[in-house]
Order: sequence, then C-alpha cells, then structure tokens
Amino acid sequence: MTVKEALIGFYKFNSLNLAQDFESHCVRVYIGCILAPVPNINARKKYLKFHDLHHIMSGYGIDRIGESEISAWELGSRSCRKPLISIMNLFALSTGFILSPAKVIDAFHLGCRSKNLYYMSDGIAEEDIDALDISEMKSTHMAIKPVVKYKWVRNMEFSGYIFGSMIIHIIMLVAGKMLLTAEKVKNRLTKPGTIQQ
Repeated sequence: MTVKEALIGFYKFNSLNLAQDFESHCVRVYIGCILAPVPNINARKKYLKFHDLHHIMSGYGIDRIGESEISAWELGSRSCRKPLISIMNLFALSTGFILSPAKVIDAFHLGCRSKNLYYMSDGIAEEDIDALDISEMKSTHMAIKPVVKYKWVRNMEFSGYIFGSMIIHIIMLVAGKMLLTAEKVKNRLTKPGTIQQ
C-alpha cells in the first residue's frame, strides 16, 4: 500500500475532511480539557501529512489519549529539531498524560527508539513521498533502535515536556475562565432594564 492510499484510508476511517481543514483559518485542538481554536498557520499545513503518517505507522488514535500519545512519540523521536512542531505537541500532551500516564510514557519511549518523518518536509517532492510503501516506511522508522539510550536523561527530558504542557494547560484554563466570566458580565450589562439611561 502506498503512502497516498494509506492517508486516504486514514481520512475516510476517521471522517476527516482534509480540504476543509486546509481552507479554515482556525482549527480546534484540545489544550488540556479545553477544545480551543488555534490559528491554522502554513507551517501546520506543511507538517500535517507527516503527523498523520505517524498516526498510521504507530496505530495511535485521534482521540484525546491518541493525540497525546502521538505528541509524546514525536517528542521522543526528536521533533524538537522543528521547534514549531514541539510547541504543537506540548499543546496536546497534558490531557492524555492526565487520563492515561502509562500509555503516554510508553509512547515517548517508543519515540525515543524511532525516527520521525519530518525530515521529508525539506527537499523531497510530495509525489515521491506519496508513492512510497507505507509498510517499508514503518519498518525503517518505527522502533528501529532496540533500547532507549540514556533512558534516565530522556525521562528527565520528558518531565520537562510534561511541565511545559501543564503550564500551557493551566494558562488556557485561566484564560478560558476569564473569557467566560467576561461574557457573563457583558450579558448581564446588555440585558434590557440593566442599562441606565
């Protein structure tokens, strides 16, 4: 099966509309427990195909835990070489870690033994990527190292990622609460009879 065929199957199975996703100005992603709008910047569009291929190769879902697992996997496989991707990964990391820490830690360790596909975003034609065999790609990128080297160092690195993700989570919770409070105050002030003439 080619990469293109695998992606088409993935989008159909998950009822995803890629054209609509690319055209929208914002996309909604879980940041902690909040489904928050984030700008749909060109860099996200550039890397989305590879992120989705990681889902296909790893078998991680697109629910809250699955997105956290793939974020942990990408961080483990050194997505930090693309700082924007690391930031996007931090957005999704905390929720799954709170719901299922063991799964997310396991995904990070698998990532430490694997190689992500983001290097393909520079210098490889899209049609060449689409024609690659997905099984071969999986065998040359997933769990290609037998063990996690310097595991205690990588675990400390993961702790830093979790800390950063939790900070983002807390900031978004506080910001969300402030927006809800502001909206309630605005609604009270604009109700008929509450505005003084």
